[in-house]
Order: sequence, then structure tokens, then C-alpha cells
Amino acid sequence: MSTRRYALTAPVSCDAREVLHALERGDTETALGLYGGPLLPGSEAPGIEEWREHLEVAVREAVLASPRPEHALRYGRRAPYDEEVHAHALRLLGPGDTRRALAMGRLAAALRY
Repeated sequence: MSTRRYALTAPVSCDAREVLHALERGDTETALGLYGGPLLPGSEAPGIEEWREHLEVAVREAVLASPRPEHALRYGRRAPYDEEVHAHALRLLGPGDTRRALAMGRLAAALRY
């Protein structure tokens, strides 16, 4: 940062932008790896709230569009009350997949909430 004009003198990276770039490339796996949860969850600044919602919706929709159950299971850890995500995981998991128990437990807990 320059002291005279308070201008950035080098490119700046932001994990939220990196998540969105991964989603733009259709790379849900990388996006989930980079996504650390809601952006600045304690902030009530309008711009931050807008970015937070945009990011949250984009990640969730990518998970729901993914044919890979591990994406729904991974995101489901961060969204314990999201019935749709847990139901999506169950639809994707085969009948003999032991991870069904995890998805079923999460769905049952979300339904009780």
C-alpha cells in the first residue's frame, strides 16, 4: 500500500473471489476446498452482507447441481439444518454406501429443527 495516496501497489487476492472464480470454472471441488464458511459473519455492513449472501447462494447452488455426493456431504457439515442439501446427498448415495447413515442422520436432525 502506498502511503501517499493510500493506493494498493500490488494485486490483492481474496478467498471469497477465489471461491467465485472456481465456481465460474465449474470447479465445485476447489470452491468447497477454499470456502471457509460465511464471509465475515459478524459484519452488518450492507456491502459485506450482499457479498456474504451472494457467496453462500453460489456455493450452495453449485453443491445442489453437483452429481458428486461428497460435495453435498462436505457442504452439509457447514449447513446442518439444510434439509435440501442432506436430501440431495441421500439421492446421490447408492443403497450400499455407508455414508447414507451420515446423510440420513443429518437430514433427520434438520427436519427436527
